[in-house]
Amino acid sequence: MQNVTCSVEALEEMVDTLWYVRLKPELPVDFLPGQYLLVVMADDDKRPFSIANTMNDEGVLEMHIGATPDNTYAMQVLKRMQDQGQIEVQLPAGKAHLREGSPHPVILIAGGTGFAYTRSILQQMIVDGLRQPVFLYWGVRFVDQLYADEEMKTWAAEHSEFTYVPVVQNNDESWQGRSGLVHDAIMSDFVSLSDYDVYIAGRFEMAGVAREAFKEKGINPEQLFGDAYEFI
Repeated sequence: MQNVTCSVEALEEMVDTLWYVRLKPELPVDFLPGQYLLVVMADDDKRPFSIANTMNDEGVLEMHIGATPDNTYAMQVLKRMQDQGQIEVQLPAGKAHLREGSPHPVILIAGGTGFAYTRSILQQMIVDGLRQPVFLYWGVRFVDQLYADEEMKTWAAEHSEFTYVPVVQNNDESWQGRSGLVHDAIMSDFVSLSDYDVYIAGRFEMAGVAREAFKEKGINPEQLFGDAYEFI
């Protein structure tokens, strides 16, 4: 992996406790859609965050970071970026990247800021021309956490092969869409998962529950991708 210092070009709170970060590496970097980077806080303290975009001419790295005052893991990273205007990262990391040669239709599953991982993959598929159907299911606890909802609706309107399904766990009267757990929505919508490539990012608990549930739908373990599965 490559170690590189990045300048902080943007650090903006998208919605409460959810931050958009754009980094400009001092040297060209290379990564695959769906891979992540490690923020180097110390030699023995490297913290993983998904990359929310794909390779581009600007050479920037985008991140979506969820950070509450009691989440020192993320807050310390944001504070260093704010204080120093730069950060050291190590990349690329992760094996759950897009399999660009696969002919299978794709299901992307995001929990919270796991959306960043799925956005990188989806963006690359759009660049490549969306040669097969792709479904994005984005699960959040509350509706205001759908910080990229309008962007995804626009992409879905522009690309007939792309279907976007937001799922809100704790919905209120203002929410007219799908509610409940995101993996349950997929269980309801698909008779079989045997022919799909499935990419998932979110809390380890969600990834584990989804893997067990998807076995009932005939998921091929070799076509289920998620960095969480390296640890659980």
